[in-house]
Amino acid sequence: MDGVSVTDLSLFIAGAFAAAFVTGLAGFAFAIVAAAAWLHFLPPVQATALIVAYGLIVQGVSVWKLRRAIIWQRLLPFLIGGAIGVPLGIELLRWASPAALRIAVGAVLVLFSLYTLVRAQLGSTPRAGRVADGAVGVVNGVLGGATGLTGIAAVVGAAPGAGRRPSSERCSSPPGSRCSR
Repeated sequence: MDGVSVTDLSLFIAGAFAAAFVTGLAGFAFAIVAAAAWLHFLPPVQATALIVAYGLIVQGVSVWKLRRAIIWQRLLPFLIGGAIGVPLGIELLRWASPAALRIAVGAVLVLFSLYTLVRAQLGSTPRAGRVADGAVGVVNGVLGGATGLTGIAAVVGAAPGAGRRPSSERCSSPPGSRCSR
């Protein structure tokens, strides 16, 4: 084990297990939980690459099970926006200092947690449409390219009470998990 301490390896495994466990229960949040653990001992570049790789594996199972329910016309603006945002996020990852990126990820996690606590009290917004979905894709792409936290903007944009979609389209959790409606 050249350059890897037993403590770091144990923390990595514990973080991966916790993130996979939460994802199994909630249907999402692998990146949030993994980032919270892994950024304490891994450089942001390595943590981001690992979050994306493991997140693809964990979420790939859910996407495969739900593949027949995907409405590609609704998904297209998010994909196009994400394709624009990911290179910007990767450049941000190269440009920003590791300390600043760790603080930014921590701030995003705290702000997202606070948002989830108060979102029921927030008023609804008018129907925003495909352009707003594309903008959400760009924000997700930037966050994903820089940190691996790809779903935060989509969760905020599609949250119950956001006034954007019928409740039947907001729930994208895997079968068996509970959706907040």
